[in-house]
Amino acid sequence: MNDAPPSPELVLMLRDQVFEEVERVADEAASYARSIGEAAFRGDEATMIMHLKQLRLCCIGMIKTYKDFLEGPNGRPGV
Repeated sequence: MNDAPPSPELVLMLRDQVFEEVERVADEAASYARSIGEAAFRGDEATMIMHLKQLRLCCIGMIKTYKDFLEGPNGRPGV
């Protein structure tokens, strides 16, 4: 068990990975949001609801990814 704080290089590497993942999921979320608007325009309720659920999961995933990074291992702040 190592209680030493992580190196600054490791923190930066993990931060970059977290930001890349948030960016990837944000792109997916944007696609779902466009699809929601198109489905709403067409009056396609089933497709709209499906994409709303997918958008919700994207948002939850981005928040969790970033929150987990901020909390770090074992609930310690800052990784």
